[in-house]
Amino acid sequence: MKKKRNNKKNVMSKCNDVKNIISNDTNKMNDLNVESIKTQEDINRCRTEIIELKKERKYNAAMEKIISLFNAGHTDADLMLDLAQIYYNTQDYMRAESWARNSYNKDGSIDTLIFLAKIYSSDDKMENMAEILNKILKNNYNVFSDEQKKVIDDLIFYVELIYELDEINKKFPNIAKWMNRNDAIDGDFEEPEVIDNKEDGSFNDSINNEQQDECRTDKDIEENITESFSNDESEKKVNDILLKLANGESISDEEIDYLIQYNASGLLEAIDSLSVSLNKKILTDNFIAAAYYEKGKSDEAIFLLKAALNIDDQNDLILKNIGFIFFEQGDKKRAKIAFQAVQNKDFMLCDLLKKCCDDRI
Repeated sequence: MKKKRNNKKNVMSKCNDVKNIISNDTNKMNDLNVESIKTQEDINRCRTEIIELKKERKYNAAMEKIISLFNAGHTDADLMLDLAQIYYNTQDYMRAESWARNSYNKDGSIDTLIFLAKIYSSDDKMENMAEILNKILKNNYNVFSDEQKKVIDDLIFYVELIYELDEINKKFPNIAKWMNRNDAIDGDFEEPEVIDNKEDGSFNDSINNEQQDECRTDKDIEENITESFSNDESEKKVNDILLKLANGESISDEEIDYLIQYNASGLLEAIDSLSVSLNKKILTDNFIAAAYYEKGKSDEAIFLLKAALNIDDQNDLILKNIGFIFFEQGDKKRAKIAFQAVQNKDFMLCDLLKKCCDDRI
């Protein structure tokens, strides 16, 4: 009991200090209008106003209402989540994470945990996101609402981009189960009653072989697609061509053909070793991916585009291109997720996105 009281005291201390935190915020919220909350009518009105102010993106005013309720002793999980969402919307992910965790510790809501995974994703903390997502997916599939399932699928898309299938099976078995369920949804898949840690260990040995047969992994690409560098001279020539490309110099068709005779993994290592900016590496990955795609080597193209997304998972150019390849392969589910992640959508992309939605399974 003493521990619980101390925890409550710590939370209250954070709530009482929130005004000082906000005053030092990058958004500089000056002259906060903290009102006095006395009656239940005041409380209800304040909560309603917070919802409306958030919709209108009037975050300063919304925070004023939250602080007013905090000062009146109302430190419930919903208010903490409201504060986390405001920080998230203003891209202050560190404070968003802190208040989301405070909220989750209060009521253990799945919605809050999913939101925490979104925060990690937006903050490029993909390992943290995958760990939280794996924890979320210990729950039975039927526990989640359709909206929650959509968010989970969106987050899993990024897990699939960053990690190879074997690594997902090993590190995040509950995510692997979810992926396997989605792939088998039209078959005779039986949803387990309970997902627990005992099942996690056995799952790696019984992973759906059909899924592995249908989808070539990045490891397959590394081992099977073309030749590796045969000697130091060929490696030097590849590095010289890539350096020209990364620095914006034009290269000939013969040089492009010379590059893509080698395996995608070898080229990626060579690109990673270049002494150029990360942005130039992204553009080089994209150029080589386009060259592979033009030669009908879509898997190799995806391999390079995934590497670019490991550097910047919000790059519109890369998201458009990988979404287009998924679309051409008939994988409209992944294409849709990639297209939806693009911030600046053009008319052509909107048309493709519409086709993805029209052709939903």
